[in-house]
Amino acid sequence: MTMWLHKYFALVRRSVAVLLEYRVAMAIWMLSATFPLVMLAVWLSLAQDGPIAGFTAGDFIAYYLMSFYMRQMTAVWVAWDLDYDIRHGDMNTKLLHPLQPIHEYISFNLADKIIRGIMFTPIVILVALVIPGVTLAATPQNIALFILALAGAWTMRFFTQFSLGLLGFWFSQALVLIDVFWMLFLLFGGGVAPLELLPEPLRSIAYVLPFRFMMSFPIEIMLGRVSANDLLFGFGSVAGWIVVLFVLYRFVWARGIRKFGAFGA
Repeated sequence: MTMWLHKYFALVRRSVAVLLEYRVAMAIWMLSATFPLVMLAVWLSLAQDGPIAGFTAGDFIAYYLMSFYMRQMTAVWVAWDLDYDIRHGDMNTKLLHPLQPIHEYISFNLADKIIRGIMFTPIVILVALVIPGVTLAATPQNIALFILALAGAWTMRFFTQFSLGLLGFWFSQALVLIDVFWMLFLLFGGGVAPLELLPEPLRSIAYVLPFRFMMSFPIEIMLGRVSANDLLFGFGSVAGWIVVLFVLYRFVWARGIRKFGAFGA
């Protein structure tokens, strides 16, 4: 176990070094995730005449500030990496390594999160403290629950994208499904608007689909908009979806790698 962890941490350190070599491109990529800021401008203009469904202008700023942070801290691009590695044969090299290929992808993504956390956490704290009307329920308990929910959101997004990326074993245009996932994620995950503002029956559907727990649920915790019962339901749903997505990944991986080897890769 100790040897395994040592190898894993070595992968993360290597990934951090690789990312820092391309720090300019990385910074541009991070700062390009401005969609929450666009939606903030839209809702702020609508909230000028008063609160909308209980959301004041300050609430919208807090929501989209946390939305921006969630986008940074749960960003996943593994489907594109898998698609490239499968089509160009780089998967062959990864299969020869002592750890399964998924660990290399995870370590690279975790290294990215370390850098993003260092960059954006102080910014979020500063904005929350400086802008009037922005209130976060940043109690020690809520912060701990937010971090746990954030980890669950990233895990769900990673296994979802990994499973979709593995479809590259069968289809040359598997990345089209990522676009479909992204649209559903924005609508039902709370990217377009807080889920409380969605019309019925979309709101009821959103509260049970996995997309909410990939983005909106952690934000709701930090805004103090989650009841005790909803916390239990939310974390139970996160755990359940992680199990489902992990089983899906194992299923697709086992059959995909068998097909990959059958072609003499």
